[in-house]
Amino acid sequence: MIPVQKWWQAPYFWAGTKFYDLLAGSEGIESSYFLTKSRALDAFPMLKKENLFGALVYYDGAHNDSRMNVSLAMTAALYGATVVNHVEVMSLEKDANGKLIGARVKDRVEEKNGEKAQTFSIKARGVINATGPFTDGIRKMDDEKVPEIVAPSSGVHVILPGYYSPSKMGLIDPKTSDGRVIFFLPWQGNTIAGTTDAPTAISQNPIAGEEEINWILAEIRSYLAPDLNVRRGDVLAAWSGIRPLVKDPHSKNTESLVRNHLITTSDSGLLTCAGGKWTTYRQMAEETVDEAIREFRLTPGPMLNAPRVSGTEMIDDGAALDGTCQTHQVRLVGAHGFSNTLFINLIQHFGLESVVAKHLTESYGDRAWTVAALSAPTEQRYPVRGIKISALYPFIDGEIRYAVRHEYAQTAVDVLSRRTRLAFLNAQAALEALPTVIDLMTEELQWNRKRQEAEWRDTVQFLASMGLPKSKLNVTRKDVESGRAGEFDEHERKLYSRHDRPADMMESDSKLQQGEKPVVKTDSPANR
Repeated sequence: MIPVQKWWQAPYFWAGTKFYDLLAGSEGIESSYFLTKSRALDAFPMLKKENLFGALVYYDGAHNDSRMNVSLAMTAALYGATVVNHVEVMSLEKDANGKLIGARVKDRVEEKNGEKAQTFSIKARGVINATGPFTDGIRKMDDEKVPEIVAPSSGVHVILPGYYSPSKMGLIDPKTSDGRVIFFLPWQGNTIAGTTDAPTAISQNPIAGEEEINWILAEIRSYLAPDLNVRRGDVLAAWSGIRPLVKDPHSKNTESLVRNHLITTSDSGLLTCAGGKWTTYRQMAEETVDEAIREFRLTPGPMLNAPRVSGTEMIDDGAALDGTCQTHQVRLVGAHGFSNTLFINLIQHFGLESVVAKHLTESYGDRAWTVAALSAPTEQRYPVRGIKISALYPFIDGEIRYAVRHEYAQTAVDVLSRRTRLAFLNAQAALEALPTVIDLMTEELQWNRKRQEAEWRDTVQFLASMGLPKSKLNVTRKDVESGRAGEFDEHERKLYSRHDRPADMMESDSKLQQGEKPVVKTDSPANR
C-alpha cells in the first residue's frame, strides 16, 4: 500500500503502479488498484487518518531468504555439486604462466573443535568469485594492486511485533523526509521495517546503529495512528545487511555505481560476479556460467542417470538435462510434492500443531515430511509431535536435526540465523532457545563440553549483531535457564522492555514467592 495524502498524487502513483504491472507481465500476481480513504483504513487499520486521501495497492513477492539460499545449495548438491560449509579461502593458486588453477582453503570446523585446522588445495579449471561484499578481498588475493569495485552500503532493518501490520498488507513510502524509501511489511509472523542506505565498512557481523533504528521508528510513526506508540522497546531485533554495490572498473567515471550486477574476468582468469540482488539471482547465475563456459573452455553435456530430486518415480522433475541452461525448468528441492493442502496431511499423520504444520510446508515443501518425522514426541495429548524451541514461534526440534543431517549446519548460528530465521525475528527469543539448540546439536554432532561452551560464547556475540542488548553479552546458560536473562536495569528497561512496568500488585495476586522467578519448575506437569 502506498498512502496518498494529496489528490494530485493519485494519478502520479497510479501511473507508477500500472507501469510496475506492465513490467511484471504474465508473471504478475494481481493488478494494482486504488482505495478510497475508508477502504484504505479498513485494509490497514493502523494507518493515520489525518491528511489521508486514499491509497494505491500493488502486489510484490516476498520470501524467506535463508530457506531459499539453503534450498539452492541443496538442489545443487543433489545434482552433483560439492557443497562445503565453514571452509575459508586462504589464497589462490596459479601455474607457471600466472593462470589460476585452484585455491588453498582451511577447514574452520576443525578449529572450532579445538583441533589444528587442516588446510588443503582444491584444483579447478576455473575460479568464480561470487562473494558479495567480500568480493574485493578475493580479487586482491589474485592481484594486490587491483582497484576495489565494491562500494558497501549498510541497510538497517528493525523487527516489530506482528500486530503493527495486517498479515497480508504492507506499507511503502517512496519518499521519506530525507528522500529515501521506507517499507513496513508483514514478515514471518512479525513486522519488518527498513531500510537505510549509507556507506559502511565491511565486517562479518555489522551492528545496526541506534541513530538508524530511531530514524526508521520516527518515519513509521508519521504514518501510523497517533494512538499507536511505536516504542524502542517494541523492537524485537535490529540488524544491518551490507549491499555490495559495485563500480565498473572499465568506466571513465570510477565513482558511478552499477545498480545491477557486474561480471569481469582478470588476466589470470578470476571470474568475478559482483553486485546484483535476489530479484535477478537466476539471471546473474546464468550469465556467469555462460561466461565461465567461454573463459574456461568448458563443454556442457547431457547429465546421464540424473537423480530423482523429487525422491519418487511418480513425479517428473521437469527439466531436460541435455547440457543447455535449465534454470527456468529445474525445480528446487521440496517443490515437487508441495501443495497448499500439504499441511493438513502433516497434521493428520504426525499430530502437529496447525501453525507448525503450515510453517514446515511453507519452509521445506515436501521435505516437511522428513522434518516432522525427525521431531520428538511431546508426550502430550496435543500436539503429538513437534517440540517448539521458542514458545513464540513455530520452529521445532525436528528442524535442528534436519539442518544438521541434511543441510550442513555445523554451528548454533547456522541453525538460528541461516536455516531458521529466529535470530533475525527476535534476538531475545533466540538467546532463550540457545540451550535447546546446543543440546540437540550436541546429540547429533557429539560435541564435547569445550565445544558447547565455545558455541555459547560465539552465538551470544553473534546475537549482538541482531540487536541483543550489550548487557546480555556476558550472560551465561544458567542465567537463561533461570529466567534472569530477561532482567534489565532501569535505563535498558526503557529501551528494550516490551511493556510498561506493571502496577503494584497485592500479595494475593501472585502465586510466586517474593523474589521467585516465573520459570517452569522441575515438578511442573510440562516436565512429567
